[in-house]
Amino acid sequence: MKITLVVMDPVIRELLGWGSKTEEVYKVQGETIADFFKVIKDKNGKSFYDRIEEDDGIISNIYIFYNFLAFLRKEDLGRSMKDGDKIVLMRTLGGAGAG
Repeated sequence: MKITLVVMDPVIRELLGWGSKTEEVYKVQGETIADFFKVIKDKNGKSFYDRIEEDDGIISNIYIFYNFLAFLRKEDLGRSMKDGDKIVLMRTLGGAGAG
């Protein structure tokens, strides 16, 4: 199946080696969000799935949207996907918390 990744954060785009590109379509053999993130590799070949599991500081500071629904828990990695779905990565906004 084909899944679109949109990256709205320049730090994550740099990590992927994308430059100014914001969107890429990936072919995925699996069925879950975890399978998708195993396909996405940074410039050094490390999968985003591994980065999420390690909570490496960069990945833990992004919002992940699946078909425009916020996904914030590791438990959601098992959610099934279908052809044409979209994942959007956005950086958290520092100082944007409600008080």
